[in-house]
Amino acid sequence: MSFTKDFNEQLKPLMVVLAVSILGFIANLYPVPLFANIHLILGNVAFVIVAMRFGVLYSSLSAVIVATAFVVSFGHPFGYGIFVLEAIVLAYLRKRGWYVLYADIAYWLVIGMPLTAFILNFVIDAPGQIWMFATVKQGFNGLIYACLAGLIVYFFPKTFAFSFRQQPRVQRSFKVQLVYATTLIITFSVMTTSIFVSQSVIDRQHSMLEKSIVESRDYILWSTNNMLDTHRRAVTHGADFLSQLDAKQLPEAGRYLQTLRAQYPQFRTMALTNNTGDVMHSSPEFLLDVTSIKDKLNISFREYFQRSMNSFEVVVSNAMVGQGFGNDPIVTFSKSFKFKDSASNSGIIQGALNLHTIEEILPKTMQQDIAIVVTDDANKIIYASPSLDLAPLTVFDSRPKKDITFKNTGLVELVADGKATGVNYFLSQGNLSNGWQTFVLLPSISVMKSVEKEYLLIFYLLFLAFLISISLAHKIGKQITRPLKFIIGQLHKFEQDKQPQFEPLYPNAAKEIITLYDEMQLSKNEIFKYQQHLQEKVEQRTEQLEKANDKLKEMAQRDGLTGVFNRRHFEETFALFKKMAIRNKNDMALVLIDLDHFKTVNDTYGHVSGDLCLQTVSSLLAEAFSRDTDLIARYGGEEFVILINHISQEHLAHKLEKLRLAIQSERIIDSNNKEIKLTASFGAILAPASFSADVQSWLKLADLALYKAKRNGRNQVHFENMVGIL
Repeated sequence: MSFTKDFNEQLKPLMVVLAVSILGFIANLYPVPLFANIHLILGNVAFVIVAMRFGVLYSSLSAVIVATAFVVSFGHPFGYGIFVLEAIVLAYLRKRGWYVLYADIAYWLVIGMPLTAFILNFVIDAPGQIWMFATVKQGFNGLIYACLAGLIVYFFPKTFAFSFRQQPRVQRSFKVQLVYATTLIITFSVMTTSIFVSQSVIDRQHSMLEKSIVESRDYILWSTNNMLDTHRRAVTHGADFLSQLDAKQLPEAGRYLQTLRAQYPQFRTMALTNNTGDVMHSSPEFLLDVTSIKDKLNISFREYFQRSMNSFEVVVSNAMVGQGFGNDPIVTFSKSFKFKDSASNSGIIQGALNLHTIEEILPKTMQQDIAIVVTDDANKIIYASPSLDLAPLTVFDSRPKKDITFKNTGLVELVADGKATGVNYFLSQGNLSNGWQTFVLLPSISVMKSVEKEYLLIFYLLFLAFLISISLAHKIGKQITRPLKFIIGQLHKFEQDKQPQFEPLYPNAAKEIITLYDEMQLSKNEIFKYQQHLQEKVEQRTEQLEKANDKLKEMAQRDGLTGVFNRRHFEETFALFKKMAIRNKNDMALVLIDLDHFKTVNDTYGHVSGDLCLQTVSSLLAEAFSRDTDLIARYGGEEFVILINHISQEHLAHKLEKLRLAIQSERIIDSNNKEIKLTASFGAILAPASFSADVQSWLKLADLALYKAKRNGRNQVHFENMVGIL
């Protein structure tokens, strides 16, 4: 009996810690987004509350549970070290009588922020602006959830007045309590107000910045399209002029080529070929002296030559390396022409545009804050701003990242040589008329600078408010506690001397204190009676709350109509069943059951009768699968799911067939004394427990089996044995 009692006493704090920690775990799965990948982590309130009531061991356990959600949400394992260490420090300092807010401030200033900066700078090797901002934000976040935890316990003290608490109850003076309460409320108010105000300012800045990015993109699209159209027209004019010449006028064609290039100096070179791809003339002339070259320069292998000879349109090539006239990266504009005395195309006129020409058409001031990338329709880089350090003719690649900052632009991380560069940009994309793409990129680091300024300002205001609140609370506390100390002295004197008369209070004492002083002795009995009444009321409310919680928990897990578990409980419990099966090296079976033509039953007999059918089938399921390792749940309207641990193929097939026959033979009599007949289709799989950790993967296979059962005529069991296959 004594052992059981001691065990129950030890179990109580563990259950409370687990319950609070699970709430914190769930909260940390849904962090509050502020900017880009910056979030408020409020679930840590859980382990702070645990540290206020329990020791280092339970606080560490709570921090591990809560930090696991942080690691899941953000993929940063260092959260374990920072938050577990925070819980240990808070529990230790709380045991020594520190208030939790003061303890948390000390932790982040002395340990937390320096440790965060070290991890970000030396372990993760984050950019300077990133780790500085993340460090400041982490400390700010720590103060928020410490304040929130303090306020929760402060405003709901009875909820956390555990009889089995491990932290000592520290007796503090009224002035100290007043100073702390004032500091707690003012600090939390300043931080939350600052967050909303700064967030509004940041949102407006981001809107203006995003508008600037989009306008820059539109301008670049217009400029580049204009450049492309200009050079298309140049090649078109050249082809039209050559089509007016005879083949014998080839020298005149060469002179015209020089004139045309002089009119369009952005062409690095221009060339004139025959119909076999031999270059007959070039501009500048010194680039090609045909008489001095044993083998004529030939470009017939170029894709743009072949396309031009088979088309009457201007062909703009993809980015490539020049051939014959240098090896710079270029794009070409080419068009076929036909001499007057030729029956077919005589050759092409071609102009080569150096990729650096694009930089010349863009204002230099535009690239001071943003970067620009232009790619061809093969996604090869035609032009990239020097700040990006991307080589021309390489494939432009980026990985999208989660972002809440901008609505019309995306946050991406550039990829070079198949590896992430670690540099993030806000990207806006546009398409050119010839299939090229234009990307405008704004470094996320520049956006974070403005956010960092906002948070630094909040810290300065917070520090100022902290000093003001302490000074103010100290002054008020002194004015209040001085007459209170006098009253206490009078009470002691009264107890010792038994004098019925009290000396008068200070003249500047508050009216309420004077009233309290006058009625102190008369109210002793009333206070005692009130305390008894209050204690009974608290016990009653606690009992009601526990009953309500038990009822809510039951409602949250069970289907209200059938009494079996609901879909949510099934999906939450799946992982536990899976771990148990893996630990015992067992296989698992999952069965989907669908009542055949149930809509017809509802339409024919009414929904009340349909509900009766569902309840009847649920009872049959519970009878057929009644082991502790069997989990039955209503998964949809007329769908049920069964999860079975440790069962053989033969036994499962036998039980399912027996269940199918039981449903088929069950006589259901509704309120109108009408008999309803039901059949059901079964889709079952048996697979190793290690098959997949995702419940949807199991359900998908079972659903396929159910589909086959329906397709083959319904009222049957379709079984898939995946053991030895997966």
